[in-house]
Amino acid sequence: MLTAEARAAARNEYLERLRRANQKEYIDTLQATYGWEKWDVRITRRAGEYYEVAGRGSAFDVYLSRSNWGYLVAIPNWHRAGIVPEDVNADGIMEYVGIGNLVDAATLAAAIRYLIKRGLID
Repeated sequence: MLTAEARAAARNEYLERLRRANQKEYIDTLQATYGWEKWDVRITRRAGEYYEVAGRGSAFDVYLSRSNWGYLVAIPNWHRAGIVPEDVNADGIMEYVGIGNLVDAATLAAAIRYLIKRGLID
C-alpha cells in the first residue's frame, strides 16, 4: 500500500507528464513551393521535444537532430527516418527519408530547412 506522500508524488509526476504532452508552441507558418505551386506549412513544437509539421492535408511528427553526416530526421507517425543534408530539397526527402509523395516531401523539406537555418534543433 502506498503512503499518502508517495501517492501525491506519483500523481504530481503523472500530471506533469500530461502537461508536457499537451504543451504546444507555435513556431511559424511559411510557404512551401514546388514548380508553380505554393502552399502554407505550419510548424508547431510539441511537448518541447518534437515538431508537428502540417501542410496541404498532411501532418508529420518530426524529430530532428544533428549527426556526423548531416541531420537525422525521424517521422514516427509515418514510420520513416533518414539522414539529410542541411540544404535538403523535396527530391532529397524522397530519396533519403523515403516519403513517396512529392507535395509531402516539399512540405517537409521547407520545414526542415527552416528549422536548421533558425538553429531550432536540440
